[in-house]
Amino acid sequence: MSSVLRPITMGEGRWHRTLPVALVLLLLASLLPIQHQVLPEPSGSHTIAGDPGVSDVPTWRIGDRWIYSGTFDPTILVTDTGVDATVGEIQGDTTSEVTGITTQNVDNMSVVAYTLRTSANFDKSGVSLEGYTGNVYIQFTQTEYLRVSDLAPIRSDLDLYIRFVPSGISFLEQILGDITITTTYSPVNENYDFPLRMDERWTTTTTSSSQWSGQSDYITPFPPPETDTNTTTWVVSNVGKPQNMIGQSIDYGGCNESYEMTSFNSEGISEGFRWYCPEVRNYAWLHTNDDIGLTIDFKLKRYDPVGATGVEPYTNPGSRADCLEVVPERSITALNSPMQVWVNASSSCFSNVAGLQLDLHHEAEGFLTTLTTAANGSAWTELNVGDAVDSSATVLDYASHGLVAKAGNRVGAATVTLDEYLVGLDVFAEVDAVNMRRTRCIGNVCTTTPLNAISGFNVLPGDYMDIEVSIKNRGITTSVVTDAQLTLPDGTVTTDQLPALATYQAHKMFAYWEVPANTSIGTVELLWEADVSRLNTADADVENNLGRIELFVGRLPTPVASEPTGLTDVPIHINASGSFDEDGGEVSCEFWVPFDDGTRTWDYERIASPSCMLNYTWIDDGVYPIEITVEDEERDEAVMILNVTVENRAPKIEVRSQRTEAKVEYPITLYAYANDSDSEKVWPGVVDIYWPGANCKEGYYTRVCTTTSTTEGWKTFTAVGTDDDRATATATFDVKFTNIRPHSINVQMVDDDGPVVMDAQDTWHVSEDQTVTIKGQAQDSVDDIEDLTHTWWPDDAQPSLIRVFDGRTSEFEMVWLEAGLHKMRLEVTDSEGASSGIEERWVSVQNVAPTIEPIASVLPVAEGQTISVSGSSSDTASDIDTLVRCWDIDPSMDSDDIGSADDDCDVIGDDLTIAWNRSGTHKLVYHVTDDDGATTSEVLEVLVLNTPPIVRTGAISCVAYEACVLDASTTLDALTDINDLTVAWDMDVTVDSNEDGIPDNDADLIGKTVSYIFKQDGVQSVKVIAWDEDPERPGTKVVTFAVLPADRTPLENLGASLVGEEANPLAQLSLLVLMLLLVGLFSRRRRQPEATTDAWDEVNTSLSADLFTSQEERIQQRRPEGPPPAYLFQQALEQAPGTEPHAGPPLPPAGLPEGWTLEQWEHYGQQYLDSQG
Repeated sequence: MSSVLRPITMGEGRWHRTLPVALVLLLLASLLPIQHQVLPEPSGSHTIAGDPGVSDVPTWRIGDRWIYSGTFDPTILVTDTGVDATVGEIQGDTTSEVTGITTQNVDNMSVVAYTLRTSANFDKSGVSLEGYTGNVYIQFTQTEYLRVSDLAPIRSDLDLYIRFVPSGISFLEQILGDITITTTYSPVNENYDFPLRMDERWTTTTTSSSQWSGQSDYITPFPPPETDTNTTTWVVSNVGKPQNMIGQSIDYGGCNESYEMTSFNSEGISEGFRWYCPEVRNYAWLHTNDDIGLTIDFKLKRYDPVGATGVEPYTNPGSRADCLEVVPERSITALNSPMQVWVNASSSCFSNVAGLQLDLHHEAEGFLTTLTTAANGSAWTELNVGDAVDSSATVLDYASHGLVAKAGNRVGAATVTLDEYLVGLDVFAEVDAVNMRRTRCIGNVCTTTPLNAISGFNVLPGDYMDIEVSIKNRGITTSVVTDAQLTLPDGTVTTDQLPALATYQAHKMFAYWEVPANTSIGTVELLWEADVSRLNTADADVENNLGRIELFVGRLPTPVASEPTGLTDVPIHINASGSFDEDGGEVSCEFWVPFDDGTRTWDYERIASPSCMLNYTWIDDGVYPIEITVEDEERDEAVMILNVTVENRAPKIEVRSQRTEAKVEYPITLYAYANDSDSEKVWPGVVDIYWPGANCKEGYYTRVCTTTSTTEGWKTFTAVGTDDDRATATATFDVKFTNIRPHSINVQMVDDDGPVVMDAQDTWHVSEDQTVTIKGQAQDSVDDIEDLTHTWWPDDAQPSLIRVFDGRTSEFEMVWLEAGLHKMRLEVTDSEGASSGIEERWVSVQNVAPTIEPIASVLPVAEGQTISVSGSSSDTASDIDTLVRCWDIDPSMDSDDIGSADDDCDVIGDDLTIAWNRSGTHKLVYHVTDDDGATTSEVLEVLVLNTPPIVRTGAISCVAYEACVLDASTTLDALTDINDLTVAWDMDVTVDSNEDGIPDNDADLIGKTVSYIFKQDGVQSVKVIAWDEDPERPGTKVVTFAVLPADRTPLENLGASLVGEEANPLAQLSLLVLMLLLVGLFSRRRRQPEATTDAWDEVNTSLSADLFTSQEERIQQRRPEGPPPAYLFQQALEQAPGTEPHAGPPLPPAGLPEGWTLEQWEHYGQQYLDSQG
């Protein structure tokens, strides 16, 4: 007799690792859309509506993309691991894209393979993990290499990055896994056996090898490299639109002609299905709902084919020709037979299909040849198909191999089927294709179980059987219409018409049969026969027209066990070995054992026992109903409930500590050692301990209690332990508490705004002369708290300054007059003389910089004008008397060579009087410095305006045709400008010599003193223009003076007016008239004497009248300008020449006009007076 003991040593470490491993495993199971993860019951309908017929291997292109909507719910799986976690349904989109076409080596063969990259980002909120609720984030990337010839996976590289972020406490983020898992398959995993057709079936056996790498907070260490061999039988069980048994379908609008492929494991149990859709060249739905509680759905949502036309991504794949069409001479052939193969290149993929180099692979035989297309884009060769087998054995074909053509990154493929027994016609009853659905009802619960040739056909009286048998043609010619019969075990015969069957085509016959209740134990036969009338005379083998299977009619096993009773913590023997099977054979048992998991709720453990005996230990009392399932060799099961009574044990408790004496308010740690021998949890079991009145630091329920007393003397602490059955036990411990010194000194500084905050160096910062309040507080036992003495030394710079206060707190005002770092100390003593020690605080007293009142701006002043300005400053009371106030009158020059250029103390004091001889903006800096060197300054800008020059000219004495000196050297200006004056002379204010439209701004001559020759005598107006550094504001003066006639005899004057550059047309005309008159006079004199006239006097008078008439019109001018300010030109005025005695007309009240000489006044003074009115 063997026994199975429930383990009782599961600790926290196991629980921490179980969920992440389960999460990773469920992700591996759910996020591999190309793998053969297989799924629930196939649809029960048997319809050929939407039958796609026969579909060969599809051709993919780089860039082809499929998007699937993914849904999976691992709740049951996670719960079964025993971890306190809730995940719920997780949803997200998964994208698969063809990224390359390469050559891979597998099973000593070189094969052409697609590179398929699949990626997804999943996130799920509200996930519960070990008591925390948060979000799970999953980043998933998978790179697969799939054989072009049949889409069989060769290798997979899976990258998973899984994070759990608790809600509200993101800093506790856990990396569940940053993992890479590499899986290889040998032989390749043939999920498809092209060409596909209804009722196709194949069996594949493959070994997968997995290698883990990366890192994880939970999975440590990673699983070692693993290998796993699985055998799976696939059956194309239905065609049409993808759907499940309750009518749900895919999101994609097309795929109305698809194949449902159902899988069975090596025991004949249906594991699930996938729907393959030829029009999208991939699967359309992948779904699983397996017995470990993992539910998965991947439904096609969108398809984006490269190079197709008429595409609707969510409904229609459009149309697309294969870049390389591979056309074998025959699709089915005998072993080792020669065969011609054509490859046709499509112009939709190649710009020039002629002369195209391409490779043709028959990978199973290691055949590779290079072909060149003809002008029509076709190339051909002949090869031997060989006799290599594949890993997808079937009843109908010996092997099926893909022929692959490749040109660059474009491929094409076609399948050739090898038939070892190739015949013209062979209609037979396919025994291996029999399927039955057994419905068994026990009470009101009915269960439907699929049965097949692998699982065997075992039934019980009362079972309902849904029977499906198959008749198929394995010949290469089509059969003729005939008949078929199905004979049930009770002798009922059904005859159907057997339609014409093409190569590998099948016909199904259906029947329902209820196993009679009085059927004896034993076997019964189910018979079906093809071509009963023998109309297919060319049938190569009529012996296999009759199919026969046996159904074993048995009985349910009988469970036998007695209800045991026992104590906690000791094994209790459960014995169901008396169970038996009436129809013979051995039985085995499975125990579904409930137990208390420590949360006062039950959990369950499933334990298999071939001997039907179990030794199990419970750590908690109660009545536990064990479910015992007895299974016989036919997999028939019977269930009984067996109640096991487990009695409770009381807990034990003891309190210990390292000390029995402690100071008041000082912590002492007490340890409660307790155990509950019948607790469900591992030793010491579940015992809740609390400490009444202890106020433990660790909480109310705790095994370790850190506590203290506020008063001196002995104190007794009590611990109360309660087990999971509410039984209690107590233990006590005595502690003596002694006096303590004052402690927890709290020093606070408060200003008008509230408490002053210390900086990172625990230093207060205050200002010079700032009044603050200092507060002190200490803690002590209740006995001493009111009798404390506070002794203060507020300032280490004043050692004699001491403040003493009594009581729990102290408070006083404090002012620091000196800037710098000051230390403050406090000592607190109790009534027994115990001292707190010296408590020190640092105060950084910041100097307060002086302040300056804003200085009023000054209006612009003239050059040389004196202004007075004043500054006003202030500072704290302790610094006001030591302030240094200064003016820096030239901030551009560092006159004291100390500091910067704008901090010179050119003038000490608040008041400043200053003048500038140069125009422009001048800065004055008023700065104040206290005894700590803190400086504040105010800048005053003064605009000094330039004063234009005042033109002064000397006496002018000019004679026509002689050099005349014009002198403006006495022009007045600021002393700083006088030497840089520019003087221009416009020699005739009526003539615009520079042609700028202004007649009186011409610079005919430049210089303070110039020489000029006037060509005419008379009154002349000359404009003098003088400017200094500001040419926009020149000084001007128009000087009017008389140019004396040239010193000539009358005859020279007359000659000059008649000829040369002074010739006057009027004089010339007058001369002509005069000459005519003279001629006339002389002629008349001869006739009669007349009185004579001095002709020269008449000419002279005429010329003079004309000259002065024109001059009077030109000499109108402005009166002389007023004098400039005396303070500007005092020195120049002192150097001005005096006035000479004069003759002629009386001088004007203002004196001799500027520019006139006495000689000129004597000759033309009266004319000037007349012109001035």
